[in-house]
Amino acid sequence: MIRILVIIITFFTTIIVNAQEPEKTFQEEAEKKIRAEFPRARVLNFEYGNSFSRDFDSQLFDEDFQTGEIKNQKTFSASANIPIYKTQKWSLTGSANYTFNEFEFNDLANVSSQVSYVQDNIVDFHNFSAALSSTYFSALFKKPVIYNASVIVDGNEEGLERVKGFLGASLIMKRTARTTITLGAVVFIDPTSQIPFFPTFTYNHQFKNSQWELDFILPQRLLLRRPVGSNGRLSIGSTFGSSGFYVNVDAPNFPEVFEYSQLEVNSGLIYEHKLTHNVILTAKGGLTNFISSRLTEKGEPNKDFIYKNEQGATGYFNVGFSFDPFTKKN
Repeated sequence: MIRILVIIITFFTTIIVNAQEPEKTFQEEAEKKIRAEFPRARVLNFEYGNSFSRDFDSQLFDEDFQTGEIKNQKTFSASANIPIYKTQKWSLTGSANYTFNEFEFNDLANVSSQVSYVQDNIVDFHNFSAALSSTYFSALFKKPVIYNASVIVDGNEEGLERVKGFLGASLIMKRTARTTITLGAVVFIDPTSQIPFFPTFTYNHQFKNSQWELDFILPQRLLLRRPVGSNGRLSIGSTFGSSGFYVNVDAPNFPEVFEYSQLEVNSGLIYEHKLTHNVILTAKGGLTNFISSRLTEKGEPNKDFIYKNEQGATGYFNVGFSFDPFTKKN
């Protein structure tokens, strides 16, 4: 699964403008909020991450397959979002993303009586994607609403693999001086998605006489946040995410291409610091819990996976830089 999809989905629910505001202000404030909340929505974003040692065991065709240790996992991603066309109500954006994953294994053992498999100690995966996203700003029941449709093409160094898409919408249900509530829904046009449809719900609350705020976005995050100085922000809590890549297989009686998808929850600290008005540093660290890790033949429903593994919880850190030349000085 392409991680940028989660970013596009969740930023629907960050809009905190009034329905009575002019349409141009509605769109400008929405886009400003999106870029402020989600680094991957900015024009350029670069991230490096590392998750540490954990044990794992796996099954292939519902039989015990392999056990061992994932000694280390490194990730790097680079993304770009380029505005193509914009009116007062409608915008069109082109996006590109590159993701690198490297796994280092240790103490691998085959426990299958049916399949003999030799695993390299270090394996890596390169994945690319490009997306075209259309966003429409409107009103429903006299409240602001955002509609979005996206088409994504992805693949790896072996070539293009699939075309995917999704549809989404978000409606502001309530807004006061300290509390905002929104409701929406997202549909993935992708049979391999582990979560093909889900409602989106947000609750943002600024505590009275306090710098702390509660930021809840279903299903993406639950955070307590506060500013640090004039250019920083600290967040404590958990975020839900997904990752994935294509796996090319050269073995008799197997398809050539599979898709690996993983769902995980990261809990810990996030610190963001504005280095200049358009350059932001983000650092994250804490504990990762792996919910689901599956391997499925390319294009097949995720429930028809042939391989799955279970991994122990482990520590992680991530650091990123983002740049947005369209951000204006305050």
